[in-house]
Amino acid sequence: MLRRRGHYPINHTIVIKDELIAKYPDLAADVFHAFAESKRLYVERLKTGKLEQPTEIDEMHKKVMTITGDPLPYGIEPNRKVIEELIRHARAQGIVTKSITVEGLFAPSTRALVG
Repeated sequence: MLRRRGHYPINHTIVIKDELIAKYPDLAADVFHAFAESKRLYVERLKTGKLEQPTEIDEMHKKVMTITGDPLPYGIEPNRKVIEELIRHARAQGIVTKSITVEGLFAPSTRALVG
């Protein structure tokens, strides 16, 4: 699917309650930056072969890097196609009953972030 459609499946998300974001406006961006830095360190070790015991997932990430350059894209823009497709599926399955935008799923402070 990655080569054919450019979709990279999203396996995990982080959810922060709206009440916490209202109370701590920088929280969502801070969490994003923490995960992005962790990913940066991991990808650096992956590229340089400095992982002590690479797993099958690490090997898959190496293959993805040859296709996309980024095995774990963070942020709306690098994932827009797959997020839009997930929204369409959720609407078609009745999981979501009202119109949702991609941006509406994310805290305002994170919408432009890419990591």
